[in-house]
Amino acid sequence: MAAITISIISLSIFMAIHNTTAENEQDSITPLPQCSIVYAPNFTPSNSWHWSVEEVMNGTIKGFDDRILFENTDRLEREDWPSALGIEPPCFMAKGALHIDGENVGTTYRPVVGFTEYYGVENATMPKGEVYLAHYAVPTAGAIWRIREYGVYPEDRAREETPVAECNCSREEVIKATLGRIEKGGFIEIESSLKTSENNCFELIASRLYKGPEGYLYVEFARVRGLDLIRVLMVMGRERGVVEAYSRALSAGGPLEEVNAGSWPEHPNMSACKLSMNPEFTPVNAWAGWSVRRPLGNLYVEYNDGLTIMPQFSPKNVSSENPPGALYGVDWPSRIGITPKCAIAGSQVAFVTWNTENATGAFCPTVRNKLCAINRQSPLLPGGKVYLATYVIPRANTTWVIQENLACRGWNNFLEPATCGKRETTIRGACTCPIGTVIDQLGDAINAAGFEEVSLEKKPVENDYFRPLSVKLYRKEGQYLYVEFAEVKGMDLVRVLMIMGNETVVKAYAEAFTAGHSK
Repeated sequence: MAAITISIISLSIFMAIHNTTAENEQDSITPLPQCSIVYAPNFTPSNSWHWSVEEVMNGTIKGFDDRILFENTDRLEREDWPSALGIEPPCFMAKGALHIDGENVGTTYRPVVGFTEYYGVENATMPKGEVYLAHYAVPTAGAIWRIREYGVYPEDRAREETPVAECNCSREEVIKATLGRIEKGGFIEIESSLKTSENNCFELIASRLYKGPEGYLYVEFARVRGLDLIRVLMVMGRERGVVEAYSRALSAGGPLEEVNAGSWPEHPNMSACKLSMNPEFTPVNAWAGWSVRRPLGNLYVEYNDGLTIMPQFSPKNVSSENPPGALYGVDWPSRIGITPKCAIAGSQVAFVTWNTENATGAFCPTVRNKLCAINRQSPLLPGGKVYLATYVIPRANTTWVIQENLACRGWNNFLEPATCGKRETTIRGACTCPIGTVIDQLGDAINAAGFEEVSLEKKPVENDYFRPLSVKLYRKEGQYLYVEFAEVKGMDLVRVLMIMGNETVVKAYAEAFTAGHSK
């Protein structure tokens, strides 16, 4: 790392000396725009592994998350190489600059624009070689921006600020200034106006391919649709093929499709939905607890559902002979034929209170390594009897590390430990069906079991960590069944929540344990 940094800095000094005369001559003819950005309060962007920005407009918020992920890298570290070379764009309010090396690096690009996720490339294999990447967010109008910076992605965000940001240059001037800096840095343009595809996320403004002392440099400017923002992408490397491969995968002008459960075509063979995993894997009923991690290089992102429930009681009034209630590990969905397909982890329980009328619960999930991302306490839930089940279903064909807590016995009375061991399994694969088909298939199974869909008074809405995909309430005689599918943002996972019991219990527990906010 030290040798590379010295090399880049030495290169900057060499180019600065070598081009002093040329720069002075050019400045006297076509001076570059003097662009700068002003923040209130003061704000200085850091070189973040990952970032997202949200524009506050007329009381509403629209966001942009330029989500880029890598797997199977030999080297993946932050390095602010554009700053060292003096070619970074002016007026940026968020940036991420990386140094990557490896063979068969898996690259994923799934941007979020206006809180709609789009699918670019998924774990696309890049050619072997060393490459430098950078992406920036540059505002084109004075506005209030919520800027989130992640220290070492995919760990949770390290900083969140909400300044007013305004650049004194127009979009065209920002582009002109950036290209001028690149040319002053000794890079010579060899290709422009590269072929692109129309999409709903971006409007490509300009793209260039340069050849310079350090190899090839690709730069691209694109307007983010619906926001006062341009995205700047830079890719540099010694081999043209490597630079072009990464630039195609991460280009704003590439084909992007909306990730929407309702948009998936119906699978021709519904019964074919299953986990395709290597090695073969069957999850246990981990009712004592479970978590799922997704490795990314030497790091990982983790999801843990964090759902807890217990009777409301005083230790003075209970004993092993007179317990307050019990939690039974019972796979009740499979008994009535309504288990969702393709789950890689989950728990299924029957909960009952005996010597108390009420229960207490909490929903405190770990999402993208953020502990208790949602801290929802429910101190007063109705007692009695209720069935609950949670699952997670993978949406990406990648590596998953599943940890399942092994229960000491088939039930727990809340007076003794429930866990007597753990099982950890590493698998790779995904579901053979898109999540829309899994949702439809479960709905058909529920109807076949004799349940009828009824109207739902309160529906969950999207938040920073979950996006509801399907929420339904069913009834069969005196039993109600609540079924919720929600995307776990940034994890390529879908959480499934199922609750069955009488109407009062189901509605109360659904509001307590939903992934979204009730509306």
